[in-house]
Parts: sequence; structure tokens; C-alpha cells
Amino acid sequence: MKLDRKIIVWPANLDSTKTRLEGRKIPKGQSVQAPRLDELADAARRLSIEAEITPQKSRPRNWWEKTGYITVSKNNSRLELLRSLASEVRKIRAMKDAGKK
Repeated sequence: MKLDRKIIVWPANLDSTKTRLEGRKIPKGQSVQAPRLDELADAARRLSIEAEITPQKSRPRNWWEKTGYITVSKNNSRLELLRSLASEVRKIRAMKDAGKK
């Protein structure tokens, strides 16, 4: 399915526990461990990026994992978007950890 000016972001694209063959698109040092769909949507919202959530869908290569995905508007390159989303997810997790202590 071709989407004009849209990018599909799967949680596996940012997952540091996945290999490049398993779907990770950014370097391991910039990725996050097991990102959830709600974290990705929250990160996109905080970056002022309009995101559409599609839950319970699976990547064609990993049809048994129903992780879902988000669809975002394409303003920058795909890698820049993925890096900024991963960075924002790390910030969200740091704030939650600081609130628990």
C-alpha cells in the first residue's frame, strides 16, 4: 500500500533488542528497548507530529507479532524521524522513572 507523504513506523524500527534483519532501522545506540505503540504515539504528539495509530497489526515479515504501527506525515527523512521519535521515547521513560523515585 503506497501512502503519499506518509511514513509507517513499526515499533521494531526503534527496538534495540532487534537486529537490522529483524526490522531495526537506526543504530543500536540511538534506539530504545522494546518501545510500545502508545509510547510512539505520545512521542509523536510531543514532537507536534500528527500520528494515526493502527493497533493489532503485524509486520509482514513477523506476522505472528501483533504490535501495530503509527502513520505519520513525512516532513523530514525517515531516519531523522525515527531518531527523533527514539530520543523522545527515552525522554518520556526518564520522566516516568524520575516520577517513581
